[in-house]
Amino acid sequence: MTVYLPQNPNEASLWCNTATENPVSDKLNGNLQADVVVIGGGYTGLSTALHLAEKGVSVVLLEASRIGYGGSGRNAGLVNAGVWKTPDYVIEQLGEEAGSRFNQALYDSPDAVFDLIDRYQIDCQANRCGTINIAHSASAVGYLQDRCDQLRKLGASVRFLDGDTTRSISGSAFYSHGGILDSNAGTVQPLSFVHGLAAAAMEKGAQLFQESPLLSLEREENGWLAKSTKGQVLADKVVLATNAYSDRNSQDVQESTVPVFIFQCATAPLPNEIADSIIPQRQGMWDTQILMTSSRVDEAGRLVMSSAGNLAGFKKLVRQGWMKHIRNKIYPQTKGLPWQYFWTGQVGLTRNKILRIQLLAPGVFAPAGYNGRGIGPGTVIGKHLAETLISGNRNEFPFPVEALYKERWRRTRSAYYEYGTLGLNLLDRF
Repeated sequence: MTVYLPQNPNEASLWCNTATENPVSDKLNGNLQADVVVIGGGYTGLSTALHLAEKGVSVVLLEASRIGYGGSGRNAGLVNAGVWKTPDYVIEQLGEEAGSRFNQALYDSPDAVFDLIDRYQIDCQANRCGTINIAHSASAVGYLQDRCDQLRKLGASVRFLDGDTTRSISGSAFYSHGGILDSNAGTVQPLSFVHGLAAAAMEKGAQLFQESPLLSLEREENGWLAKSTKGQVLADKVVLATNAYSDRNSQDVQESTVPVFIFQCATAPLPNEIADSIIPQRQGMWDTQILMTSSRVDEAGRLVMSSAGNLAGFKKLVRQGWMKHIRNKIYPQTKGLPWQYFWTGQVGLTRNKILRIQLLAPGVFAPAGYNGRGIGPGTVIGKHLAETLISGNRNEFPFPVEALYKERWRRTRSAYYEYGTLGLNLLDRF
């Protein structure tokens, strides 16, 4: 079993403990040359590498830690279409033509994920059972009905569920108001999906290295030189797919998002009668509370829940206690059960809550700002980036491309989210 370096040494990650074997073992040692160098071993980087390698393009991928160490190995595993915001909001932000292309590309994203899983027989507990955006109160129903109508105009396979149906499908009287079911979506073991993408990319000829951090990226006369600890890669083009885990060596990509933490808690496998009573059809769910909570039951019958915040230091007890309080309110049949797993991940937020594809220099692309929704979008963006890098034709690329955007007041806004959510955790208990 692969051993992962936790972001916090006091964490115990369910995904790390149950993932398939990491196929990548080599560190970069020496000098290489490639058509494209990809920095970052998450969904976007691996999808880009895989789709390039499928077309016979030579590609080298460098990951600073272990494959899937960042947000790609720390999320809830919900394969959703689109972004958090509504399609109409995206069009307001990007304009009619650009917004429509953006929406359509991402609302087909579960197809891209599950197609790769099928084609490469990726063992990642894939379950195309759908996902549900579920109302926590009657006041949220109007928003969800409007969102559902907008999605249907795109051709998305969604339908609105009434309160009786959401109560039955969730196994919770708390969720008795309504929700949106996207039957085209589903769930995966997110770290196993990462490992499967890596194995597929290597099978097609991509060279993947981990524990090989980017130390510098410099323009040379004959290409871009990416230097690591014990080697370097000279390439014509670069994809900086580091997102929320960018550092000072990533061409200031870290400045383009606001770092925000999410945390997750999971039980041990539940007794059958309890496991069968919670989300019996095994959809992934996320609700409309101010502190959004997601829920799913994994293949072994563990209840996995997530929300915003970090588990570092004293905050661990506060947030774990709050999550247990919320769990007992939503699923009272779990009262008294401890959390067996708990871990943290980091996401990159943007001002307008829409991801960005940034062109830092000729041939250097930097996608960032997934705002906590990376499995589908990351996979799709990697595919389209590969096509654009091969053809050189950005007219077919379905996402707006912009220069590096620097978020203002990053540290202040990050602290606002961190301590604001902590305050809500405390208030909700009293």
